[in-house]
Amino acid sequence: MREQAKLQLIQTALDSESMDEIVDAASHFLGCPLVVIATTSTIISYSHSLTPPDETWLRAVERGYITLEFVATLSNWEEIKETIGKYECVTVSINSRRRRFFKLTHRNQLLGYLNVTELDENFDIASLDDCHFVSQLIAKEVYMRFKRSDGVSSSSDSEFLMELLQGSFVNRGHFIDRLALSGLNSSKLYRLMCIDLKDFSSYNADEDTLKKELLGIIPTGIMLAYEKTLIVLSEDKYFSGENAYVVLSKIDKLLKSRKLLCGISDSINDLFQFSRFYSQALNAIKYRKYLIDLSAAYTYYDDVKVYDILQQIPQRELLGYCSRQVYEIYQHDRARQTEYIPTLLAYLYSNRSVKATARYMNVHRNTVNYRIAKIKELFNLDLDNFNNAYQIALSCQIIKLLQD
Repeated sequence: MREQAKLQLIQTALDSESMDEIVDAASHFLGCPLVVIATTSTIISYSHSLTPPDETWLRAVERGYITLEFVATLSNWEEIKETIGKYECVTVSINSRRRRFFKLTHRNQLLGYLNVTELDENFDIASLDDCHFVSQLIAKEVYMRFKRSDGVSSSSDSEFLMELLQGSFVNRGHFIDRLALSGLNSSKLYRLMCIDLKDFSSYNADEDTLKKELLGIIPTGIMLAYEKTLIVLSEDKYFSGENAYVVLSKIDKLLKSRKLLCGISDSINDLFQFSRFYSQALNAIKYRKYLIDLSAAYTYYDDVKVYDILQQIPQRELLGYCSRQVYEIYQHDRARQTEYIPTLLAYLYSNRSVKATARYMNVHRNTVNYRIAKIKELFNLDLDNFNNAYQIALSCQIIKLLQD
């Protein structure tokens, strides 16, 4: 009986031009309702003739996407997966009804996820071998349809961003043609914000609260969960100019409430170079730890750019760019457990404000005055000359990198 149902599914896949028909046939083969979800959170297809009496399931297929938080959690696959035999899946109970998610991959490309939802005892009867077979069959269908349509089967902006990240464009002309189908304007400046999701977990499948909160701050934001990050592309005006402080204050509050961090790229004047700005936003998070002031949950790439540049220099050569005096201070710190290098960098960063330096270092102002006086006395530093101060600050940053 099951072998006959399997053959019928294969025949449907060979004959049908409709993804919904194939998904329907697959759902009857497994005896469970199915939802095919793109990595962008869009619902590609679902079983129309086999549906569960479940409000969450029905609302999701009606609106055409699952919550951004849920797909962001699925992007942390390695951390949340369970391995049963030779197969990987994620099993979640929502409204007392189990959902089992499988990756949809073809030719080492992640295309999305298959949601197998509990209807009755069939959820336990459906073997993992059968679920794996269905996920492979559907993954190939999704892949082939995408290739046949040359990547334009959907003109959603989030899918356009995914194509940019995956390097799907043959050349700039191909990119321009695809851009015309999107809601983006090539004459506008944009910025890219990446929110670090490596420790994020939420199985909220009802209201898309995270997306709603972000759109309340950045109304024109385009969002995409990708490789443990939530990408938000928005107009540059939200991150520079008069409104930036208000927007950033709200973003900071939201991120801290969810214990998240984000990086913000430079202004984007060419979306064809999207992947470069994506790297900038990621590096803003990566190098944040080297900053003096860590009070904000967001970091501009411009604030850590120097560390990104210095990292391009081989470590064995990096010390050659460090001033002799600063290296001597570093050796002094190591030998006597002093904190002259971090104090000096905080002092220069705060434009030689003793009060601000004391706040950053979490020490008394008298301690800062004493340290600065000793540094000047022991190492004959001139901190009043701009060129000297710049070289000293750069050397301190080099030391911070070498200490990591």
